[in-house]
Amino acid sequence: MEQAARGQLVDLSAEECWELITTTPVGRIAWSTSTGPVVVPVNFSVDGRSIKIRTAAYSSMVQKADVERVAFEVDHIDEATRTGWSVLARGRAEVRYGEPDDGTGPEPWPRGPRSATVVIDVDEITGRWLNPAER
Repeated sequence: MEQAARGQLVDLSAEECWELITTTPVGRIAWSTSTGPVVVPVNFSVDGRSIKIRTAAYSSMVQKADVERVAFEVDHIDEATRTGWSVLARGRAEVRYGEPDDGTGPEPWPRGPRSATVVIDVDEITGRWLNPAER
């Protein structure tokens, strides 16, 4: 990440965004419904330029996000130093059933059956980093 003046937002390159997105296990997926946007925290994994989320086959995510454009956001904030970063990925979601559990996919934190995998084929990724402000 390039040097910037304190308290300044700095745009991240796509490569920096992909690097950062793999450093945290939880993000948020967002999709639109007829009653408005829905945002859900999920654990995930990155596979190339795709994001994978395992979920229940009957979940609202599976019902509403399949073959739709979605957004996926991951961030990290350090309140003590007033620094942080945020990455936003956008793409088309596809629900897949019966994905092999080869150890490379996400391991869901909630208990219960998770027979569906939502795969986001990312076609746009952006991010910003905040340099600490002087006090």
